[in-house]
Amino acid sequence: MIPLVTFFVVIDLITKRWIDSVLTINERIEVIDGLLGFQLYYNAGATMGLLEGYTGLLLFLQTGIILLLIYGYIRATPKRFAMQVAFSLLISGGIGNLVDRIQYGHVIDFLSVKWSSGIFNVADMFIRYGFILIVILYFMKKFTIQGLDEDPNQ
Repeated sequence: MIPLVTFFVVIDLITKRWIDSVLTINERIEVIDGLLGFQLYYNAGATMGLLEGYTGLLLFLQTGIILLLIYGYIRATPKRFAMQVAFSLLISGGIGNLVDRIQYGHVIDFLSVKWSSGIFNVADMFIRYGFILIVILYFMKKFTIQGLDEDPNQ
């Protein structure tokens, strides 16, 4: 799983550093007219600016969530590839945004799509789709988490 997490974190950080070097704050360029745009935004809060100004609390919460996800992955069985991808997406998204928050005090957001009111980044997409995949796999009984699920052998 470490190669997957590394790969996803690198993709996230490269895209954010690139857009930060190309655009100025709040500058927007249309990528697909009316559908997808890049607009540089520094998010000092969590989703939709929630907890803005509470960087220390956000650092603590993000670190705790990442550690809980790692613990959940360690306790999950069997370690199928789809489950590894799901956990890797969640963990790497958290790490990517955590690196930004530690380095800059904010998260670099830049993706703006027609069907969403907010601006987000690649890490946010990893978190969203990793969560969806984990929920699907969990309810399809593709893995269990020791200590959370009942042991079928008892």
